[in-house]
Amino acid sequence: MQRGQADQKAARMHSHADLQHSVEKEDNSNEMTTTSSARVAASSSATPTGAAGGGGGVASGAPTPPKSLALNQNHQNHHHHYAPGSDTSGEQEEELLDSRYECAICIDWLNEPVLTSCGHRFCRSCLSAWMQKNNQCCPMDNKRLSAEHDIFPDNYTRREIEQLKRDCPNSSLGCSVVASPIELHRHLPSCPYRRQQEPQEEKCPFAKIKCDFVGRPETNQLEEHLKADMPHHMQLMLQAFQQTAIATWQPHKPSTSGTAMENGHEHGQLPPPPQYANGVDEQIVQTMYQRIVVLEQRTREQETRLENMQKQLRLARQQQAPVDPRYSNGTIVWRIEQLGALVARLRANANNQVYSHECYTSPHGYKFCARLNIQPRKPHVLSLHVHLMQSENDYHLDWPFKGRIKLCMVHPADAALSQHDTIMTKPEIMAFYQPREAICTRGFGFLEYANISNIIQLGFCADDRLLIKIEINIV
Repeated sequence: MQRGQADQKAARMHSHADLQHSVEKEDNSNEMTTTSSARVAASSSATPTGAAGGGGGVASGAPTPPKSLALNQNHQNHHHHYAPGSDTSGEQEEELLDSRYECAICIDWLNEPVLTSCGHRFCRSCLSAWMQKNNQCCPMDNKRLSAEHDIFPDNYTRREIEQLKRDCPNSSLGCSVVASPIELHRHLPSCPYRRQQEPQEEKCPFAKIKCDFVGRPETNQLEEHLKADMPHHMQLMLQAFQQTAIATWQPHKPSTSGTAMENGHEHGQLPPPPQYANGVDEQIVQTMYQRIVVLEQRTREQETRLENMQKQLRLARQQQAPVDPRYSNGTIVWRIEQLGALVARLRANANNQVYSHECYTSPHGYKFCARLNIQPRKPHVLSLHVHLMQSENDYHLDWPFKGRIKLCMVHPADAALSQHDTIMTKPEIMAFYQPREAICTRGFGFLEYANISNIIQLGFCADDRLLIKIEINIV
């Protein structure tokens, strides 16, 4: 009889170990469609008279039942349950939970138990949350369930759980409350004896391998310790591994077959652990340790770089200063102030041109800038071109440049009215070859980018300011 009960408990625990939550991932991708007007992209020199024309886009399936549920995680995430021994404030020994009163999702006492038409019991809130995430299916057999016709309150089981009485886990400290497991869970947060033994210090998770750090819970000392002392923790783990190997090595094993030699050792005698026989495993651990230290150092360097970039961005927002062009990610946000005066100056002399600030496609990538000018024969139209610039990265880059250039004249009041244009590079155009001067004399863009009167009438120029955004991507 006792053996049958033990087998039932082992089977139940094995079924719980085979549970695993399914996770649905949703991947949404948006693709911006750009429209081009009748303007023709053209290659142009930096001087208006030398311009030359040129050419110019969830599969769902049946959920799988959960296979493993961490008890500690469930105790933390399901605050409406209580199981004896699950609270760290008590000193009671853990009691095996009867499967009749156990929710198969949270592995804890049934709270407001419900029974499904396929014969499984769950907490009401656990089953409701599961069905919302897993297409209205039972966690145990994937059978489709209807909230109205297949799920029923299990009042009999609820009354049985309410009749079970347990002492408060803080009874050894003086608490005299005796209640059902569900009532005890509601009682524990307000138990007056719980506050007397709240931890005043938190130990390092590596305390079992002799790390003696202890920090205050109200500070982030433990977090800083884990980041700073990772090499020390790896050393402790290596030492613990070596000590365990020595302690578990059994050099002699009883044998009745004499002293025959097998694989260089007497029959019945076990070879030493590999890390002490030839040092191979120890070398692997040492290599892993060194690799982790290198990766940790790189991670810190990246974190420092990100912090510097964030500081620079905040400073740029405060001072209205441009971002370091190396970290502009191939984007130029060109704020053209006093557009009226600029247009008058460009019309007065055909050789007058205005350039934007530069940008890099990446810290070690291509360098670009943009140019505005007005053609002598078309004083009512702005010309916009993109120019390659010389940089210290040119020697290792691939030429000619191959990529996509997106131009956007931003409408300050309504983003839907913004003007978008996309042009692709062409290898036969000299504007995309390695520049031989500080700014390549050849540019690529539109000789007739925008009508000046339309810019003003359509509201693109607010407070006499025009905003043009240029994105350059490598393909």
